[in-house]
Amino acid sequence: MLQTAENGLSDDVVTVIEAPRQSDLMIELIKRLKPQVVVTGIAHFEAVTSSAFVQLLDATREIGSRLFLDISDHFELSSLPGTIGVLKYLSGTPLPSHAAIVCGLVKNQVYSDLEVAFVISEEEAILKALSKTVEILEGNTSLISQYYYGCIFHELLSFQLTDRHPHLERRSEKLSVEVIGFATSAISVLSNAELSISDDGYPLVRMDVDQWFLPVPSPVKAAIFESFARQNMTESEIDVTPCIKQFVQTEYGFPTDSGTEFIFSDCSQALFSKLVLCCIQEGGTMCFPAGSNGNYVSVAKFLKANTVHIPTNSERGFKLTEDILIKVLETMKKPWVYISGPTINPTGLLYSNQEMENILSACARFGARVVIDTSFSGLEFEYEGWGGWNLGSCLSKISSSGNPSFCVSLLGGLSLKLLTGALKFAFLALNEPILIEAFHSFPGLSKPHCTDKYTIKKLLSLREQKGGLLDVAMEQIRILENRAKCLKEVTFSPLHPEVLENCGWDVLRPCAGVSMVAKPSFLGKAVKVNHSLKHTGSGEQDATYEIKLTDASLREAVAKTTGLCINSGSWTGIPGYCRFTIALEESEFEQALACLVKFKSIVDN
Repeated sequence: MLQTAENGLSDDVVTVIEAPRQSDLMIELIKRLKPQVVVTGIAHFEAVTSSAFVQLLDATREIGSRLFLDISDHFELSSLPGTIGVLKYLSGTPLPSHAAIVCGLVKNQVYSDLEVAFVISEEEAILKALSKTVEILEGNTSLISQYYYGCIFHELLSFQLTDRHPHLERRSEKLSVEVIGFATSAISVLSNAELSISDDGYPLVRMDVDQWFLPVPSPVKAAIFESFARQNMTESEIDVTPCIKQFVQTEYGFPTDSGTEFIFSDCSQALFSKLVLCCIQEGGTMCFPAGSNGNYVSVAKFLKANTVHIPTNSERGFKLTEDILIKVLETMKKPWVYISGPTINPTGLLYSNQEMENILSACARFGARVVIDTSFSGLEFEYEGWGGWNLGSCLSKISSSGNPSFCVSLLGGLSLKLLTGALKFAFLALNEPILIEAFHSFPGLSKPHCTDKYTIKKLLSLREQKGGLLDVAMEQIRILENRAKCLKEVTFSPLHPEVLENCGWDVLRPCAGVSMVAKPSFLGKAVKVNHSLKHTGSGEQDATYEIKLTDASLREAVAKTTGLCINSGSWTGIPGYCRFTIALEESEFEQALACLVKFKSIVDN
C-alpha cells in the first residue's frame, strides 16, 4: 500500500497503488513517489540473502516511509528450514524503528487449515497499537493456535543457530528519519477503548472481559479431547452448518432457507468487523442503543463508520424502545441497527418476544438493516418466566408491509451457550444476497479449525439429549444468578458482607448472562493513585497523583488502587453505569468483592 506524501491528502484519504515485488523496481518506485507507507513481499530469488531487504530499508529510511515486509511465502516450519535473508539480518542487527516484519504461518503440513500470524517490530508504539487493533477487530487468537505453534517454536528453537548473536552484540541501527504516525481517528479509538491494560507485572482481577472462567464441564472436556484424538475426520463429521441451522431455529425461531448463508469464525468480533465494512461500503450508519457492547462500538469507530447512539432510559432498564427508535430512524438514511439480545450486554436484561417484534416493526418501516447479536445469550436465570423468542413469527407479520431494504442478520457465539470456556466459535447468518456478496468481498477472516467444528457439532448434539450437558448448564446458571444477587444484596459471605450496594453502587439486577451494570454514588470525588500498578496495595505513596472520579477516569482509579478491572460508563454507553462480568473463578470472584470493599474505604478516606 502506498500513500503519496506530496499530494496534500487529508488524514482520512488513502491512495493505494499496486506495486511490483522485485526489489529494484520497487525501490525505483519508492524513490519517485515518496510514499508514506510501503507494504510489500520479496521475490523468491532475493529471499535467500539479506541484500534486497537492506536496500528496501535504506530506500524507505531516506524518505521517511514506514515499511511492512511480508515473508509468509518464505517461512516454512520444518526441521530443515531454508535460509531467509531477513531473519539472518535480524540475527545480527536490530530492526529499524520504521520497519516491521509480517509473517503468516501458512506453510504448515500437520494442520494445514490452522493459521496464525505474527509481527516482528522493535518499536514499542507499533506493537502496542497493533495488539490493540487486533483485539478490537479480531478478538483473541484461538488457544488451539497459540498452544500448537508455541510447541512447534519451542521444539525448533531448542536447536542452536550457529550464527546467532546475543542481543547486546547486535550492531546498532542507523537512525531513522521521522515517519508517518497513526491516524488521529485511530489514536482516539485506541486511547479511549477499554481493552487490555498494562499490568506492570501486578496480578489483576478481570471483571471487564467477555470470557468464561468457571470450571469447564466434563462432557465439554471429553468432546475437545475426542476432536484431537480422532484422525481422518470426514467432511460430514465437521460440517456444522446443519446443526447451527437447527440451533438458531430452535433457540430463536430464526427463519432459514436455501438463500440463508452461514459464515463461521473464531470470534464474533471478526464477523462484526466485516459487517461494519459492509455498512461503510453501502454508505450506511451504524446505530447503537445506549447500553451496548463497548467493544463493538469501538470496532465501528476504528473503521471510521458513521455511528449514532440511540438514547435509552433507566425506567425501561436501558432497553431499546420502539418510540425512541422511530424518532431516530426518521432522520436517517440507510440505517444499520445493532441489537444485543435476547440477553443484553452489558445490562444482563432480556428482550421479550413482543419487545423484539415492536423493534423489528420499526426497523422494517424505515428499511433498516438489523444485526441481532446473540453472543451473550443462552444463560437465562428464569427461562420459563421469560418465554424465549420466535423471530420467524415476528418477521412473517412484518415482511409484507416492510421496506424492501429491511433485513435481519443473526450474529452469535457458542462459548457461553455450550460452556466451552476458552474454545471460541462464532457464526453469522445472512439472508440478503447483496450483503452476502459484499461480506465475501472483504478478505482475512479467521476460520475455526476442524477440531473446533467437530467439538461444537458434538456438543450441540449432546445438548439435544436430556440430562448431561443441560443439567451442568443449569448448575452454572445458578452460580451466575447467585453471584448477581450477592453483588446486589448482602447475602453472599460473612467475609465480605459489604458488596456493591453497601459500597455505594446503585445496581441494575440482571436476568441472564455473565455481566451486570451499577452506578457509583461517589462520582465527583477525588482519590490518590500510584503511577504504576506495581505499588498497588503496597502502601507506597511516593509516586502518587490525584484523580477526580468521572466516567472516563473511574476504571483507571479502581485498577490502580485495588487491581480490579471493570468497564466504565464510557464503555457501556450509559452515563455513570459501569459493567462487571461475573463468570470468574471462585477465588477471583472473592478477590473482586474484596477489591470493591477496599475501593470504598479509599473513597471514604
